[in-house]
Amino acid sequence: MSESPAAQPLALEARDGRALAGLLLEAAAPRGALAINAATGFKREFYLKFAAYCARRGYHTLAYDYRGVGASLHTPLPAESARMSEWGTLDMPAALAALAQRYPQLPLATLGHSVGGQLIGCMPNQARACAHLTIAASTGYWRRQRAPFRYQALAFWKVYGPLMLRRHGYVPPGVLWSGESLPRGVFLQWRAWCLSAARFGSALDPDMSDAGFAAVRAPLLCWGFRDDPIATPAAVAALLESYSNAAIEQRWTAPDEVGVRTIGHHGFFAEHHRDSLWRAALDWLDARSGIEALRV
Repeated sequence: MSESPAAQPLALEARDGRALAGLLLEAAAPRGALAINAATGFKREFYLKFAAYCARRGYHTLAYDYRGVGASLHTPLPAESARMSEWGTLDMPAALAALAQRYPQLPLATLGHSVGGQLIGCMPNQARACAHLTIAASTGYWRRQRAPFRYQALAFWKVYGPLMLRRHGYVPPGVLWSGESLPRGVFLQWRAWCLSAARFGSALDPDMSDAGFAAVRAPLLCWGFRDDPIATPAAVAALLESYSNAAIEQRWTAPDEVGVRTIGHHGFFAEHHRDSLWRAALDWLDARSGIEALRV
């Protein structure tokens, strides 16, 4: 196996002027470029081992922090104005545009974890990508989640989050939240989405009134996991209704199929999946990008 590439800082700028902090892992023998769009409350560093594998497979790979998160937080959290919809309308497009500018001759793709897969339709430049791979992406409506998790989620939306906003002006990690601290606007918008059964897009939130979910026509692999309490089959199906013209493939994996006890909502990115889930994901991207598979 080839040596892992070093992550290089890459400054991104969204079209509203917001500075975002990226980490770029360049392939020694590049065949494509990949933007990793994170889940809510996950910093770019969480994805670096997977990104290194992608680079060894020939993809220049970019992991970055959304506005209001990690190294893209430039103000005290109580003063941060970020909204979750801006991750899709401004930040995800900035990441893809940076790759397109830097590598104009290479095929581009996105990998979206959870909300990073939800919001593809908000990207005005999504058609620059020849394929989209989503991991554990679904709607967040609490009633589509599995019990008992759905009741923990409801307590997060109704009790813990509002209490933390009153106390701190943002939502820090705690008993019902293990991710990074969330700015007020991100939490409140996410809360509204997860308490509503409306179709994902403009019917759910006016912030997505200009979104083009039906304009997404590239191959889209939606990969779910049988033990995930959030991205259940019902929640995934509800999201895919919005991507009505995409060339959708679905893949469902149970933990015992890959020799582990749990995968859940985040376990895909564990390094012990390098020769199973990771390899299969990159094989799919290779095929949809017109790239000959490279084994590492």
